[in-house]
Amino acid sequence: MKTTWSQTRLAYKAEIQKQRCRKVWIVPLGFLTVLTLWVSVPMFHFTAQDLTRGYQWLFYQISLLNAIFVPMMLAVTASRLCDMEIKGNTLKLLYTLEKTGRFYDIKFLAEARYLLLFSFGEVLVILLLGKLFHITEPVRLLPFGEHFLAVSAVGAVLLSFQHLLSLMSDNQILPLCAGLAGSFLGLFSMYFPRAVNLCIVWGYFSIFSVSGINWGQVPEGADYNDYMQYLDFPLPGFLLFSAVGILLYLFEKGIFMRKEV
Repeated sequence: MKTTWSQTRLAYKAEIQKQRCRKVWIVPLGFLTVLTLWVSVPMFHFTAQDLTRGYQWLFYQISLLNAIFVPMMLAVTASRLCDMEIKGNTLKLLYTLEKTGRFYDIKFLAEARYLLLFSFGEVLVILLLGKLFHITEPVRLLPFGEHFLAVSAVGAVLLSFQHLLSLMSDNQILPLCAGLAGSFLGLFSMYFPRAVNLCIVWGYFSIFSVSGINWGQVPEGADYNDYMQYLDFPLPGFLLFSAVGILLYLFEKGIFMRKEV
């Protein structure tokens, strides 16, 4: 076990060294910047009443925007990190030094750290906007933790899909198109019936949103911000989603390990 752990740690360090000049951190930072600017503009017109539900509004809006931005961000990140081996056609050489399964796992972990940084960055952005716009709603730590877990878990499942596509495709246009299609599918899934929405993984950013609106209670012409509320986090559904995501990752890994190089 110690030998296996040591080899895995060395392989991860080697992967990080390969990425040191790629400046991949610009990708999540760029998407996070656009997201921040997007949600900031409406806040300049907030009333004192709106500020009493400011964090709820931010959680709700960012969860909706994540369905658009995160799939594309993950597609670009995975493509950027996998094209070193694909363009250089070095997989066969790598497999003489490293097991196929370990290579797949290490590459995924190297990509996932950018997802975690993005998720943590969103939490910081929400807190920062709360200070800048003087949101009067009390800070509740639990929704921040739930938001971080939701974005990380849903993003990890999407990343596993993009990870496989990027490693299996000689042309990285296909994974990027898949990410773009996922963004549109995640956005429009909110208009589908509940049973259909549950089958679309890109739509789980809104399903696991920590705040929402009961549209049936909103009178016509009323300000929907007045009906914003925190939602109970669906822990059983989240655990089931995570378990299915792990099984999906193992299935995708098996597909890659059967690939001929």
